[in-house]
Parts: sequence; structure tokens; C-alpha cells
Amino acid sequence: MIFPRMRLQFRPLPSSDFEDLSELQREQLGPLLEQAESDGEGGAELIERFDVLDEQGQHLYDLQLFCGEDGQLHKAGTLEYVASFSQGGATGSDDESLLADLDAAYEAWSVVARAARKVTR
Repeated sequence: MIFPRMRLQFRPLPSSDFEDLSELQREQLGPLLEQAESDGEGGAELIERFDVLDEQGQHLYDLQLFCGEDGQLHKAGTLEYVASFSQGGATGSDDESLLADLDAAYEAWSVVARAARKVTR
């Protein structure tokens, strides 16, 4: 049986200072948080957080990225690991369709983020 691909979308969340993160967010970030905190005052800017939405806008996953390319994906509102990102690519799951959908959503977000950076220069 062939299942249609799901279109995912990254919805960026506002940047947060370390002390403003909830306990769940801190646990989801794990060692990424420790790494960002070790960078001092600007470390919080190294972490980007997203709600990952399906085509209907339903929040399916929480995603945290360090330096825009490495991080973990969890089932929304939980510590349940789903997949990870390494060097800007989705990995860490046997669900190849999910990984492809995440890569497509990451690429779409990257295009918008790069364009926004050009505008602000």
C-alpha cells in the first residue's frame, strides 16, 4: 500500500532567554541547551525552536535546532523522540517518508530564512 506524502511546515517560535524556557523545553533541548549556555550571553540566539505542523495546521512535533542545523524532533508536548537533524538533514528514524517530509519542510524554511537575512542586511 502506498501512502501519500504528508506536507509539513515549520512554524518558528519566538526566541527565548534560557530562564524563560519551560522544564519540558529544557529537557527536549538536552545537551543542545548546555552547549548554547556555554557560549555565554549570546548563546540563546544559537537555538531555534519550531512547531512542526501538518497540512491542516495541526501541531504534530516540537523541533529544536542548534546553529540552524542540528537538533531533535519530539512528538508535540512530550519527550518522545521521533527523529533528529544533523548538518541540516533529517535522520534518526526508520520512517523514510517522514525524513523526506522533514527535509522538504527544512528546505522551505531555509529559503525563507535566507531571504529574510538578505532583507535585514
